[in-house]
Amino acid sequence: MNAAVRSGEEAALDRARARWRAAGDRLWSIAVVDGEEYRRVAERVGGVLDEVRAATPTLEALVALDADPGPALARAGTRAVLDAALAVRADELVAARARDRRAAAIAAARAAGERWVVLDETAGATHRTVEMHLASGLALVATADPYAGAEPYALGEVVVDAVTGEAITGRDGDERSFADAAAWHDERARRREEIDSRLDGGDAMLSDK
Repeated sequence: MNAAVRSGEEAALDRARARWRAAGDRLWSIAVVDGEEYRRVAERVGGVLDEVRAATPTLEALVALDADPGPALARAGTRAVLDAALAVRADELVAARARDRRAAAIAAARAAGERWVVLDETAGATHRTVEMHLASGLALVATADPYAGAEPYALGEVVVDAVTGEAITGRDGDERSFADAAAWHDERARRREEIDSRLDGGDAMLSDK
């Protein structure tokens, strides 16, 4: 699949997810003021969600179901209930896809003899990169947020599962903020060197502790 087609499909999915979330938010905001109504809505969404899960093993199947809801809409009774279920299923599938991508990246980096692997990288106004030290499962989380005030750059640490890349726990007190991008980059390089020298091959994976 070429990049243009994939980009178009991703944009269509993003639009659909925004629509599903908006409909779900409206539904829950109305139901939450009435405990009995909230219970009824939760049961209806849960019942439809079971059917949606069975019918949509992939995001592509989920988008197709949205376009032709058929029995799922009949079971839901209203489009809002169906959209709330679609929103939940989309979150599950997106999380599963991200987990599979992280696991594949980790396996490929190990096979190539790398020391670090990038698990997540987002660009735009706010930048975020998560890179994991393969020998220990310790990851550095570098973020740049132009809306964060005087210190828009941050560097933190998190322990992740060294096979799946799933976050296990943060490391309290280890996040630092920086006003200057150069200082942020320098600290990131220093932390990588420190982790390499302290943990490479000499300590059990932190995710195993």
